Amino acid sequence: MKVIGINASPRKHGNTETLIQTVLDAAAQKGYETERFDLNTMSYKGCQACMWCKTHGHCKLSDDLTKVLDGIKDADAVVFGSPIYFAQLTGQFRMFQDRLYSFVGPDFKVSLKPGKKAVVITAQGNPDANAFKTAPDALTASLKMLGFSVVDTILLEAGNSPSAAKDRKDLLDRAAAAGASL
Repeated sequence: MKVIGINASPRKHGNTETLIQTVLDAAAQKGYETERFDLNTMSYKGCQACMWCKTHGHCKLSDDLTKVLDGIKDADAVVFGSPIYFAQLTGQFRMFQDRLYSFVGPDFKVSLKPGKKAVVITAQGNPDANAFKTAPDALTASLKMLGFSVVDTILLEAGNSPSAAKDRKDLLDRAAAAGASL
């Protein structure tokens, strides 16, 4: 089984990365192959609306995101993680998310093999966990449209400190349990 993590945080070793890596580490301890992609270190464009993917089965763009999209095709489970900025997932994530359109055919059938699992992770500074709930909810809806089964959504609130996740045993335990259950 292969599990990949997609980290849309620009902050190295921050809360989002910590929680994603906790899921991946737990999956690795169960014997799963894991890999993490850090979007902020990659060079890529958003969807160009060229519709190439509708007749060729893959995105026309060849950039750093190509290996992420190929990783999603090959993975059995994917951990999607992003901080929340201005009530939305990061720009890095949104550009990546638009490229997931390449998995949707002209007949709106999804080309990904069925049965993929997903874990959604978000981190926000606001202490009210419901303040920006629309961001992970919208992502979950998109993932379900692509055929993913979302097994857990982990939200870190009051995450102003880059190390806030490291102090949240409850969330670290939950992330580890999510990784072990994949």
